[in-house]
Amino acid sequence: MSENMEKFRSMDGTDASIDKPFINITFQHGPVPEVGVNGCRVEDVIEVLVQKLLDFQGRDLACDENAQALYHLEMAREALLLRRKRREEQGVINTRDPHKSATKAETK
Repeated sequence: MSENMEKFRSMDGTDASIDKPFINITFQHGPVPEVGVNGCRVEDVIEVLVQKLLDFQGRDLACDENAQALYHLEMAREALLLRRKRREEQGVINTRDPHKSATKAETK
């Protein structure tokens, strides 16, 4: 793990890399303006999964379960895009500061 990634690991208690049998993912750790690009985002992992399922759906592996998984991955992607939009609007994008999510009253 690089020195930049190590300092962010201690801040939030998580590892930047997931290393399991047959999969290795290195996530972005720290704000890009401060540490540069040093990994992927959750959104990038979702995109890989969507592309794999779309490939299945375009062949003889198409099924309702794949379609349902694609729907839920799209919902996850939209939620993360909304999070990014709110963080930008609230001026906390690329910081470790929290943002305010919509209250129940705002979502009705």
